[in-house]
Amino acid sequence: MMNKDEAVKRLSKVGKISVSYAEDLYDSIIPKPVVPQCVAKWYEGNKLNLDLNLCSLVFDLAMDSMECYREEFKVWVNDNKKTFITTLVNMHQFGYEVEKEKRYTVKLKNKSGYEDYLVDTNSEGLRFYNNLYTQNRTHTRKELESNGFGWVFDCPGVEVKEVE
Repeated sequence: MMNKDEAVKRLSKVGKISVSYAEDLYDSIIPKPVVPQCVAKWYEGNKLNLDLNLCSLVFDLAMDSMECYREEFKVWVNDNKKTFITTLVNMHQFGYEVEKEKRYTVKLKNKSGYEDYLVDTNSEGLRFYNNLYTQNRTHTRKELESNGFGWVFDCPGVEVKEVE
């Protein structure tokens, strides 16, 4: 079986078209799997010996000994027991895209005057600041939770909005 690069080269040669056009054509015909970041990370660390590493993964899953895997990846494998092997193989053959995580703005409610948004100050971490800080206002759920701000999703005094 050919991988994507081989198929694109062959399509370009046989169709007498440019490589970039062959890539576009290939991508329109064969969709790439869309996976969470943790799956992409596992794949990138295991793609050179994918066949052996898939066997190890299946063995570890069967023996219920997945403690050496990252928690998010274990959850994904368990949630996708019927399709995870196909997805990982398809990633190898066709390439893949990483799911975009939802991003949020977090604002204090009932503030008169300047609104206070949760911003990443870089030097001082996440803090509520008024409109003086207009950058670094969007955060993923994981970023919020890992910085001790997971509570904002359940707090009535805070407005959390999903942004694109």
